[in-house]
Amino acid sequence: MATRHQLLDAAAQLIAEVGWGRVTTRAVAERAGLPHGAVSYHFHGKQELLTEAAMATVEAMFPLDQLRSVTKLTDLIPLFQASISTPPDPETIDPVSSGVLAEAMRECGRNPELRGRITELLRAYRSLVTDLVHAEQGRGVVERGPDATDLATLLIAAGDGLLLHALLDPQLPIAGAAEVLLALVHT
Repeated sequence: MATRHQLLDAAAQLIAEVGWGRVTTRAVAERAGLPHGAVSYHFHGKQELLTEAAMATVEAMFPLDQLRSVTKLTDLIPLFQASISTPPDPETIDPVSSGVLAEAMRECGRNPELRGRITELLRAYRSLVTDLVHAEQGRGVVERGPDATDLATLLIAAGDGLLLHALLDPQLPIAGAAEVLLALVHT
């Protein structure tokens, strides 16, 4: 299993650095410090390798297991920051994660399997955030008027927008903006 993880990590780094289409299995093996045959032993080709590397990275950015333990909307901010940042600085966006996400979004137009898997992940993420919004509405912490699903979708989309702005302007502190966003939905 360690070899497979090394290959996935190397593939993710290369996707972020050179783009999906320019990654070669030979370069992945080299980056991982493994023989080229290790790629074909663990994967059925370049497309499977890159798809799995992208999914592992995107799943880490949308950690469903951690989201299930969140009980308040305000707890989403540290979870969001941890999922996109480079330790130990929560204000520094991880270039591998952000690069893979950008490349994966572009690849989704050409790769229905990848699009389907990312769509499924995002639907599960939205569902959990919807449940959280609904619970907060039930506690009277969040305005009851808006539909919980619509509000969850808006919060996630705004978070995505903050990520985009932080990628384009690395000096932009997004934590404060995220806190303001959540303050807007509280009663």
